Amino acid sequence: MLHIGKPASICLVLVLAASGLSQAAHAQAYPSRPVRIIVPFPAGGTTDIIARLVAQRMSETLGQPALVENRGGAGGSIGADAVAKAAPDGYTILMHNITFPLASVALAQANRAPYNIDTDFAGISIAANVPLVITAHPSVPANNLREFVALLQKDRSLKYNYGSTGPGSYMNIVGEVMKRDENIEMAHIPLKGAAPLKQELLAGRLQLGGD
Repeated sequence: MLHIGKPASICLVLVLAASGLSQAAHAQAYPSRPVRIIVPFPAGGTTDIIARLVAQRMSETLGQPALVENRGGAGGSIGADAVAKAAPDGYTILMHNITFPLASVALAQANRAPYNIDTDFAGISIAANVPLVITAHPSVPANNLREFVALLQKDRSLKYNYGSTGPGSYMNIVGEVMKRDENIEMAHIPLKGAAPLKQELLAGRLQLGGD
């Protein structure tokens, strides 16, 4: 495992469709039916794991089931769009990470955003701060991240790549910043979630990955 120089964390946030909080607050006996928590990534990743822990506690506290629904794809925008288009009644919640606003801005600049992050969502809470764990395949001759960077700086012929859970994900941002600041070359391989990322890393088709 490669250890990053100082702790890096990913903030996970709970968001719902705009006006959902106010409508839910004025509704009688809220919640009167199950609440959906949409995770815009496949099952098995950090966001999904935290969402299931939150759902369990919500179910116990609210007296209604909180059901996790995975809608992965397009860097999280498919799941986010489902929440944006849901009824603003407090029954559909999005669990996303800190890259949500960054990815949304990038989509908007490319005229590909299916929603408006400023008007279609209302924030609820920060759900968790979790560490970013960067790992390398055992074939990489480096014991830590500094050695990994030094390896690529010394041998420009190495064709290494790094995997992330999609464009605009936290690992994608970290990888691109590393390339820029350390003057190294790595190809970015976007995967559809943490589970396929780990599979590709274990198979040796990735040299570096993080979640």
